[in-house]
Amino acid sequence: MPLLPNTIPDVTSFNGLVNGICFAYYYFCTLKDLTLRGKLLIAVYLTSLFTVWNIDIPKRAFRHYEKGDLDKAREDLDKAVKKDTLNPAAYALYAQLFSDSTYTAYNVDTAYWAVTKSISQLKLISDPKDLEDLKEYKTDSVSLEAQKDRIDALKFEEVKAIHTIDKYNVFINRHTDANQVPQAIDLRDHIAFEDAQRINLWQSYESFMEEYPEAKDYPLADSLHKKLLYEDLTADKTLDSYIDFLEEYPQSPYRDEIEVEIFNATTGVNTIESYVQFLNRYPSTALADKIANRVYHLYKEQYGSETFFEHFSIGSQMDSLANSASLEAGFWVPKFESGRYSLIDAKGEVKVITFFKELPQSYLCEPILTDFVYGRINGHSRIQGRNGRTIYEDEFTSAEDVGYGLVVIQKAEGQILIHKSGEVIIEAPQDEITVLSNSFIRTYDNGFYGLTTVNGVPYFENEFSQIDTLQSYLWLEKEEGIALVHPEQLHAILLGKDEPLAFEYTDIDLLPNGRIWAEKNGEEGILDLNFNEVIPFQKREIYDRAYGWKFQGPNGTEVWHDAFPELKGQLFDAVKDNDRWLAVSKDSSWTLYNQLANVKPQQFDSLHLMGENMVMATRNDSTWAVFKNGKQVLMTKEWTPSLLVPQSYIKTGEQANHDFFMLSNFKNYRKIYNDNGKEILAATYKEVTALDPDMLRLQKTNAALVDSLGVFLLDFVYDGMGSNENGYVSILDAGKVGVINPAKRILIKPNYTKLIEPYTDTVLVAEKANFKGFINKQNKQLSGFDFDEVRYWNDTLAMVRIEDEWILHNIGLETAQYEGMLDYTLTKANDTEKVMLVTTENGQGIYSDVRGEIIEPTYDVIKVLGTEAESLYFAVKIVEEANIYVIIYFDGNGNKLFTQSLSQDEYFQIACPS
Repeated sequence: MPLLPNTIPDVTSFNGLVNGICFAYYYFCTLKDLTLRGKLLIAVYLTSLFTVWNIDIPKRAFRHYEKGDLDKAREDLDKAVKKDTLNPAAYALYAQLFSDSTYTAYNVDTAYWAVTKSISQLKLISDPKDLEDLKEYKTDSVSLEAQKDRIDALKFEEVKAIHTIDKYNVFINRHTDANQVPQAIDLRDHIAFEDAQRINLWQSYESFMEEYPEAKDYPLADSLHKKLLYEDLTADKTLDSYIDFLEEYPQSPYRDEIEVEIFNATTGVNTIESYVQFLNRYPSTALADKIANRVYHLYKEQYGSETFFEHFSIGSQMDSLANSASLEAGFWVPKFESGRYSLIDAKGEVKVITFFKELPQSYLCEPILTDFVYGRINGHSRIQGRNGRTIYEDEFTSAEDVGYGLVVIQKAEGQILIHKSGEVIIEAPQDEITVLSNSFIRTYDNGFYGLTTVNGVPYFENEFSQIDTLQSYLWLEKEEGIALVHPEQLHAILLGKDEPLAFEYTDIDLLPNGRIWAEKNGEEGILDLNFNEVIPFQKREIYDRAYGWKFQGPNGTEVWHDAFPELKGQLFDAVKDNDRWLAVSKDSSWTLYNQLANVKPQQFDSLHLMGENMVMATRNDSTWAVFKNGKQVLMTKEWTPSLLVPQSYIKTGEQANHDFFMLSNFKNYRKIYNDNGKEILAATYKEVTALDPDMLRLQKTNAALVDSLGVFLLDFVYDGMGSNENGYVSILDAGKVGVINPAKRILIKPNYTKLIEPYTDTVLVAEKANFKGFINKQNKQLSGFDFDEVRYWNDTLAMVRIEDEWILHNIGLETAQYEGMLDYTLTKANDTEKVMLVTTENGQGIYSDVRGEIIEPTYDVIKVLGTEAESLYFAVKIVEEANIYVIIYFDGNGNKLFTQSLSQDEYFQIACPS
């Protein structure tokens, strides 16, 4: 057992007793060999010793304090606690004294120490008499706690005045049970938040939240932290930064906003593939419904809507989209009743009842084929889908479907662009909006063009003098020049890549051979469709030729010829060419090449191209007619050459690939050669005319007809011949007219009063005594000559007129299939059937050359609605006495769908103005 310490506490006083008991308690409790039970017994015994001692109360000090003699009260208290350290009343008065603002040594911290000392000592007192005595001097648990609360409050006010984190932390840690601790925590936390706010970086808010997770400002700090973190990590506004941010912070409150940015960048190309890729990456996106509408209209544009729902299920509104799609098939027309319009289909069934008071005029005259309708309602305009859902509502004059689910709306101030889902793509009015493709929307305003995406994100603002397409490229033009851009270059701009544009060209033209002619810096060059130089830029004029290229420069002309590569690199003084001939001149000598025949080049002093098949050339003072096969005919002075170009080429403007060459002398003796240089005729003729490549008209006193070999098709029998009309040549004799067509073996001798016209390959229309009739190619009469006019219907029927009556005449049967028409208008015409609106003395009706009379001609007005494939008829009978218009709707087969009786005002609300 260890030795007792040399110093034994004095126990002759209460202080000594306390000290002695404490010393003994400490000593025995630290003995290792003493059991727990032993330690507890000793502690109980020693504690009981306190009860044998009466508590001393410094009453004198209390009296001095009550009298306001604070210094003497302090002296008495110091003596009292020196005498007896277990003196809760003294410490209570100490607390009162040091927390008295009139006391010169006022110190709230000392007061707090004293009151807590008093409270702790009071817990050691158990004698009821002592406790009663102490209570008389407000040294009881209730009074002391109240005093402590007051001192806590005083200290809190001091700390609030200083208002620093450190001071609040000291208060919180020392005054742990003070009522002000929650407020101190809030104030401390708010100082920390304000410090973070002054720095205003996401890192400062993050540090704050880590250190003060329970702070009231935590939600605001968290919000600012997330906002600044988002702004900082996406400050470059690139697609990669947005994608990286979402991958690292998938729960960000800015997720929807970021997804929009990614969406705008990656789907600006507006393809099904781009939307599917976006959905694969962000399957829970809030943009799913928007994507569903976009993909649906793109799919419908490419493949039709029938199979869309087999392949796609996107978003939450597929049922609504499917319902809308189910209403898109077929046309609609308006019906007016009870002061408003409904829309009906080809069967007359009402598909939707609208609240429109006014419709576009086109809806009254033409079938509605769009998947939306628009009209006026309550003083403004509205677009709604076929399902009745409002798509757009505002003041506008027209709405045009421009494809890909987009609609251009014309307002007074300009055009805007919306999607059929109701999404506004371009809200700021433009002078003109043009959809160039699914990926590019051109805007035009104040004289300048811009380019934007279907997401409304601009590739370029309105700063170009022209934007257009050139093959698969975009033509961008500014004052400084033209840039040709591949679409993928512009798509890269949406992905955040820098794609500088080179405005290097001053003019561009797409050539027939698929190459691009371009001009820059006053030089011309040729590019392929990838903008690679095919022909370098130089100061010369470039001409695209079927054989290759011709270059006209200041020092001469160069030719690049696919068949004559030896010409490349040579400069010529002059070049003449057409599809067959190429002639080049150098050092006063011409070389003639035949590009279409294997003929050796020939040298001449000079030459002149005569059409496509021959050349007049001079060599050594002799002139030669050079034909396409290389044959040459020497020209002598008595002969005058001329080229006979067939009338059939002249009328159509086609290139004359076949012609004739004629030599004439002063006696009208003619030598006629075909385009191979073969002499086919030699005789005296007043006139020779080429009618077509295989037919010549010869005129002496009478006229004759020969082919390209000089074989007579018709000898000199008749007075004359007319011009060639598709192989038919009129024969004139003694005031009568016939016709010949050698190719079809038709020869009708002159026996009619006017030109004979072909009706079919075997039937012709001839005229006698100012009346027309039908004959066959053997000149057999197929009808009487009774008709004032004949119009083609088909090979078996003809529309003929006798005075004011039109008759559908069967040529073979020589009968009237339908008659009594004063006028008619074709409403349908294809290989199997023709349908016409007829007007008779009794009214208007509908007739088919296959099905017969569809609607009896008894109506005042019939309007043909619907389409050619599926007709709908709007028939009107007017009851003039009652000013009533009876309207009957018929389907394409003439079945009545429904009947209406309308007043005049109501009628003009539904009738096509024309």
